[in-house]
Amino acid sequence: MGSIPRLGSVNAALVSVYFVRVWGTDAVRALTSPFHGFEDPSHATAATYFRNLFDFTLDGLIRTAQVLAGIKLVVAVAFVAYLIDFSRALVMRREPNRETLDWVLLFASIAIMLWAWPALGSGQPGLIRLHATQFLLLTGAMVVVVVERQIEEGAKNASVTATESDPSPTVTVAPAGATFQKVR
Repeated sequence: MGSIPRLGSVNAALVSVYFVRVWGTDAVRALTSPFHGFEDPSHATAATYFRNLFDFTLDGLIRTAQVLAGIKLVVAVAFVAYLIDFSRALVMRREPNRETLDWVLLFASIAIMLWAWPALGSGQPGLIRLHATQFLLLTGAMVVVVVERQIEEGAKNASVTATESDPSPTVTVAPAGATFQKVR
């Protein structure tokens, strides 16, 4: 990698900063709130949706709200783990761990659907816009990483093909006193 990180890694780090800040704050607020996060329309919509879907009682609604807040906190912590890995890679001048990034993006995309699906069902334009924006932010990071890896694989395959098709050049030794002429 050298001293310059790849675009996909930097983009994922910026997305991580956003999700750590927003989702981490939302999760801690919901977990420490006496109202279990129901003052946040997004959280309340998701918890109510799952309560209705699984026919929970009021106690089940509160537990659902806490589980959803816990999932948000775990996603935020996963993004913190990627930020730590990215900063270590930047200092050590190496590539960040691909598996960490892959799992964080996969887990976050699944978690976003837990909030986006109820928001779509509620029909509230503000919630739909919020979750669509977060989903597009995450999907954009995924697309950049995938395209970057495809380009890298294509370059690697092209260099392997070029070395296999061209045999190593043969070296001929000219007799002593021979002169070479330039041919145009």
